[in-house]
Amino acid sequence: MRKIFDYESFLHDVESVASDYNDRFPYPYAYFDGLFDDKLLDSVNQEIDNAQFKKDTRSISDVEVKTRSDFEDNESLPESIREVFQVLNGGKFLNIVSKLTGIPGLISDPYYDGGGVNVIENGGTLAVHVDGTTQHRMQLSRRINAILFLNDKWDESWNGYHEQWDFLDKRISPLDEKQKWKCIRKILPKKNRLFLFTTNDHSWHGHAGVLDVPEGVERRSLIAYYYTSSRPNSDLVFASPHRALFIKNPIVLKDGVFDDVEVIL
Repeated sequence: MRKIFDYESFLHDVESVASDYNDRFPYPYAYFDGLFDDKLLDSVNQEIDNAQFKKDTRSISDVEVKTRSDFEDNESLPESIREVFQVLNGGKFLNIVSKLTGIPGLISDPYYDGGGVNVIENGGTLAVHVDGTTQHRMQLSRRINAILFLNDKWDESWNGYHEQWDFLDKRISPLDEKQKWKCIRKILPKKNRLFLFTTNDHSWHGHAGVLDVPEGVERRSLIAYYYTSSRPNSDLVFASPHRALFIKNPIVLKDGVFDDVEVIL
């Protein structure tokens, strides 16, 4: 039987980083390379090429220009994409994620609200933001994001790294247009990289600016979200529940914001 995911390596790697996961700046994160079967991910890319599924296109200048799937249940997923999500949404995987994050009882989303395929084409963007707090259908609190990148190659000049951000003037709100921003870390969105991070009102992320990619290149990923029935008050800065809160690119992209940024290749 074909092995589509290396649970043993995932558990081993999690045990090596879990002790400092929640101390990482600017918010907890971890990444793991090469856990899925590469041939399976090739099939996933072919299914995205064929695009035989319902799509949701977003186009808000300087904020969000991208396309994502609009899955409603497992039966909506093409075969190879379904195989990946059977792992990402399964109890064995979530038990290991709980060991990493210290958050017990994580719940996956059988409705794929906001999750699934994510595609950003040339000229697309995903401005710096914090995520929405709640899965309204299930009345659960969103706690962890999982992103599985699908691109074989990615050039830094194309933009589109996963970026972690922090705001510098703690005297004013991060939503204040006078706020100053700093990119702390950029993570290469390369194929078979699984990126996990804690999502709350402190986890500012995105990729500021627009993609500048050659013809035929797209930034591709599969995304899953994990929930619990409640969350600590320390997670919240803004009135909850709220949808994603974006900082428009021109506010963030000032001189020097990428100086001394850490780059993970």
